[in-house]
Amino acid sequence: MSPVEQAALTVAAIAVAGALVALLAGPVLRRRGSALKPAVVRARALSYAMLAGVLVVALLVGLPAVTVLVAAIAGAALLEWSRLATLPTRHVVALELSSLVVLLGTAIRGTEVADLLVGGLVLAGALLPVVRPDTTRAIRDFGIAAVGLIIISVMLAHGVAMVAERGETGLVLFGAVALGCAGSDVGAFIVGKRFGSVPLSPALSPSKTREGLVGNLLGAAVGIGLLTPMMLEIGGPLLVVGLVLIVAVGSVWGDLLESAAKREFGVKDAGSWLPGFGGILDRVDSLLLALPVTYWALRIADSAAG
Repeated sequence: MSPVEQAALTVAAIAVAGALVALLAGPVLRRRGSALKPAVVRARALSYAMLAGVLVVALLVGLPAVTVLVAAIAGAALLEWSRLATLPTRHVVALELSSLVVLLGTAIRGTEVADLLVGGLVLAGALLPVVRPDTTRAIRDFGIAAVGLIIISVMLAHGVAMVAERGETGLVLFGAVALGCAGSDVGAFIVGKRFGSVPLSPALSPSKTREGLVGNLLGAAVGIGLLTPMMLEIGGPLLVVGLVLIVAVGSVWGDLLESAAKREFGVKDAGSWLPGFGGILDRVDSLLLALPVTYWALRIADSAAG
């Protein structure tokens, strides 16, 4: 069995485990008098089970499925971003088309496509403020649309690039980062709810605590640790340890970045697509930074190795 097939089998087991947690969460938590709300735990477990099932398919099919998965996530997240910023329809359409161009181009040529896309998309986007001018918000809408494309589609495109450039190794790494981010979120949620008392960043997210950072690191270690046999095959112990640290840092960074955006827009959740989480953007905020940091850490390691 190849490392990718082993990774897919592991993720499939996690999907089944998530479904079982969803079924048993209510009775167990009520009997123990836990501070965790059964409905929230159940909803999150079901969401994780569903996302894990989609990830299994992506890992088994390879680059085309990963590209479709990331494109779907980016498309939904951009819709949420556009709604939060009340962007005009023409900006929404331009964002969605630009996202597809970025992701398909990355799947075909990796990050080399940036040379072609950066100038072209900037020039095309610069038409928006002047084609149908609105002197009260034209530059504001252009700027917010550009930021959305960068922090959502361009950041997520690093996951596609990792698979396009590294093949099966990239698929295992993509799965490991996804599991690490999920584990980080679960760990921070559980530890924060149980032991959290000192706010991490009151201005951005009062509910996140410094104690939750411990859960964040432990959760990332557990998520990535589930794929340790495959990770050891492709990169050794240093890769495992490095990826745990990268994902832990990237998850918190991405979470706080999204919190900053939601604070500015004056909302609690970006949407309502996923039960227990809110919107797609609320669920993938960890990936927004974990994927590009992983990608560039590997590139730097490759360069250092000669």
